[in-house]
Order: sequence, then structure tokens, then C-alpha cells
Amino acid sequence: MAGTGCPPDAEVLLSVDGAQVGEVRADDTGIFRAPLRAVGADVGRHDVSADCGPIFAAPLDIVLVSQATGSTATAVVIVFFLLVGLSIYRRRLLTPQPGREEES
Repeated sequence: MAGTGCPPDAEVLLSVDGAQVGEVRADDTGIFRAPLRAVGADVGRHDVSADCGPIFAAPLDIVLVSQATGSTATAVVIVFFLLVGLSIYRRRLLTPQPGREEES
């Protein structure tokens, strides 16, 4: 988290959804920088604020990201091509072929 506009050397209180999560001191030009850790925060939109006299606020969106491992990705590719192949084979079996006569 970073911002500007604080009084020089002001203490900056950092909050997420109204709960204080840290503090930092602005430099002599009013600029502050601090890592923001949203440990334990739920997925969704949260309000982040920095209070150094003036209060600066911004939304923080936390998203859930998943990653397929190598074996999972390989299985997905195999199943995909298996389903495509079965679909094509099934269509060939159900479509009458020209030149073939059905036996009675």
C-alpha cells in the first residue's frame, strides 16, 4: 500500500474493513509505503484505509485462484480428447454410410 498527501513525518494507521492491520510513518514529503497483508480475509471486496489526519480509502478485491497441477492438467486433456473421439465415433456409427446396404 502506498500513498501521498499526509503531513510530513505523520503516523499512518492502516485498516482493512475498520480493523487496524498496521502502521507506518510518512516521510518528510508526506509519502508512505507499507506492505499490506490481508491474512485471514475472506474472498470478496474489502475497504482499505490509511489514516494520517486525512483518511485515504480504496477498495481491495480478494479473489480465489486455483491452479491445475501437471497430473490434473494431463487428465483433463486426455478426457477432453476421449470425449471428442467418442462423439465422432458415435456419429459415424449412427449415420448411414453411402454404398452400404442393410441386411434383412
